[in-house]
Amino acid sequence: MTRKAFITSTDVERIARFLPSNYRVLGIIGGRTIIVGEDSAGWTLDDYVLPRLASGLLFGKEMT
Repeated sequence: MTRKAFITSTDVERIARFLPSNYRVLGIIGGRTIIVGEDSAGWTLDDYVLPRLASGLLFGKEMT
């Protein structure tokens, strides 16, 4: 299942450095960056990707 999230920053290069290989930056819309990817093993949006981004003060929320 493909998952997407908005990140409250447009610093694409910085955001990309925090992402595991199963997630990538899709683009910028309305001053927010969209990331997209597939959960794989422990590399999930809820339990790894969003908390890791938050550790760098890059906050996000899943798009539903």
